[in-house]
Amino acid sequence: MGTRMFAAVYPPAEVIEDLAAYVDPRRQADDRLRWSGPGNWHITTLFADSVPERSLDPLIEGLAALAERTAPFDVRIAGSLAFPNPYEARVLGLDITTGVAQLGHLSRTARAAASHAGIVPDGSRFHPHLTLARAKRPFEATKWLTVLGSFPGWTFRAAELVLLESYLRQGPTGGPRHVVLERFRFTADAPGPAVP
Repeated sequence: MGTRMFAAVYPPAEVIEDLAAYVDPRRQADDRLRWSGPGNWHITTLFADSVPERSLDPLIEGLAALAERTAPFDVRIAGSLAFPNPYEARVLGLDITTGVAQLGHLSRTARAAASHAGIVPDGSRFHPHLTLARAKRPFEATKWLTVLGSFPGWTFRAAELVLLESYLRQGPTGGPRHVVLERFRFTADAPGPAVP
């Protein structure tokens, strides 16, 4: 049995702090929801339920190569969403409105690197988002979508991809505990302005 791992883009501390100021007063408002902590707020680009030890080094090499070919880019977190849909919601989060193409490319390329390393990545359709809460059972979440949709939105510069191990039910509130394995800086030059 391998280790649960994922790769993600993390917002900077100032965005996390500001978002926490909006989320914290709402944490006790609905006992159907289990809210994730600020340390677990990220945009997942790759998830693998079982990474064999022999595959870790090739995965790291593949993600490092990906980061070397990636330039820093802007990400905007804004708007609300629910998975799988607002009427049978199991996950509540914030949408991504800027940087979608770059995050999609990161996800496709990271999944390819994982496959090349002998890892079976999660194959669900990629929709970049930041998960805030999960429900034990599906529920109608349109009111929560209105609440989350009223948050102001945040823009930040994505400058690295982070690879983490994930251990279920080992976090301080019974959620997952994440351990950073590697950080991969985006080091490619951003494309310059078009020359007339």
